[in-house]
Amino acid sequence: MNVEWWLVRHGLTAWNTERRYQGHSDPPLLPGEASGLTELRRELEGVNFAAVYASDLRRCLETLAWARPDLLDKVHIDPRLREMNFGQWEGQTYEMLKDDERYRAWIDDPQAITPPGGESWQAFQSRVSEVCRDLLERSGAVKGTVSGPLNRASDQPAEPLSLGLAPQPSASAQEPLRLLIVTHGGVMSLLCSLLQPGLGFWDTHVGPGGIQRLYFQGQEESEGGKGS
Repeated sequence: MNVEWWLVRHGLTAWNTERRYQGHSDPPLLPGEASGLTELRRELEGVNFAAVYASDLRRCLETLAWARPDLLDKVHIDPRLREMNFGQWEGQTYEMLKDDERYRAWIDDPQAITPPGGESWQAFQSRVSEVCRDLLERSGAVKGTVSGPLNRASDQPAEPLSLGLAPQPSASAQEPLRLLIVTHGGVMSLLCSLLQPGLGFWDTHVGPGGIQRLYFQGQEESEGGKGS
């Protein structure tokens, strides 16, 4: 059974266009097509999703409402899918913060420095890792077809790891089990780095309204207990 995660970054807000840190702040999307979601609506049209998950922040829920309003009644809202909390730096820009020594130290080493009143890298990584594990488990439980841990994608070399990210889905006569996950840029980058060995946090770049698709090959046990 093939499994796909469609990671969607929320659309544009005024703070995006002004290059302000948003984090846990809750600005709305820009109205109408200014949100930059026209292409996303086209890409998601008619696609079947076994389950839908979203950050509880309004820019993510408004993105889902704009692109696939028919899925609002089945969305699972999860605060763990929020962007990193930037504390007192939220609503500010690089130009406003560039002379702050703590900010400059954080830019150089975000894993060692915590924004004032914000979230440490370790706390951010812990909650995203937790939701990642839960989503992996739920990927197998949505239809009861994937009975074990997800294998590395079939086009990756064999390694002692249970997850993987592939650039292309493997062919299958059966429709894949798809999860739609509407979240934030930082969460998407961290999820991709957790699932793909050798991929760094800064290696994933998805603009507002963009999609990052992750492909997995699930294990489906036969009657004899052997994975098919």
